[in-house]
Amino acid sequence: MQSAKRQGKKLINRSRSWIDPLARMGYVAKGIVYMMIGIMAVRFAFGERNQPGDFSSVLLKLFSEPFGRILLASLTIGLIGYGLWCLIQAVMDTENKGTNVFGIFIRIFYAGVGVIYLAIAWDAIQLLTNTSTIKEGDRPERQLTAELFALSAWTRWIAIVAGLGFLGFCIYEIRRVYVEGIEILRPEGRKQIIDVIAMHIGQIGITARALLFALIGIFLAWSGITFDPNKVRGISGALLELRRQTHGTYWLIAMALGLGAYGIYMWVLAWRRRIQPL
Repeated sequence: MQSAKRQGKKLINRSRSWIDPLARMGYVAKGIVYMMIGIMAVRFAFGERNQPGDFSSVLLKLFSEPFGRILLASLTIGLIGYGLWCLIQAVMDTENKGTNVFGIFIRIFYAGVGVIYLAIAWDAIQLLTNTSTIKEGDRPERQLTAELFALSAWTRWIAIVAGLGFLGFCIYEIRRVYVEGIEILRPEGRKQIIDVIAMHIGQIGITARALLFALIGIFLAWSGITFDPNKVRGISGALLELRRQTHGTYWLIAMALGLGAYGIYMWVLAWRRRIQPL
């Protein structure tokens, strides 16, 4: 087993020439996605959009712009790069999470994120090739949950556990940003002033995204408890619910700025992060 792992790591190391740019393109693409979601949320808060944005909104927005196919194709390459990098992190344990229960859980999470971003890239490919349509909002998530609940009443526990998993991830992320400090950047070398500023931007961004995912997790768990798929909320739905709260416009703007900060944090990672295949 160890010999196979060593051979695998040697193979990955020989492939570093393409893994490094692949990962960096992925961070750039992810930063663009979150920056655009943040901008759409601000525009929704000021009444310039009918609803907040999500991943699908980003794809559709880029596709509708002048030279939209080129823009969307470029983003798609980056999304594929990020998805593959997440899978490499999971399989090769590039972040040294280990093989204990917690480490395995984190590596499975990396793999799950990779699959999600590859799925988003596939949606973009279908849009580019005119082989499918993309729907904004929470309808796809609700439809998937409804199909799951239709299998058996016991499937509600999948939604509950998944929702609690979202909450657990959020707690882990918020704790991580303040425990790790500058290491959330995984920087190559040190650029003291730049790294300190980037660290604080990253802390704001990671916290905002964690809180957004916590809302998604709460709604997902509640859908399981009530056995009602219509309770599910995706990114767009969670932002919409935030807007409906007391002083919701201010909360939504704060969240939007936080998501924008997360986008900037991703761009910093593309520039400064150590990419370690070994």
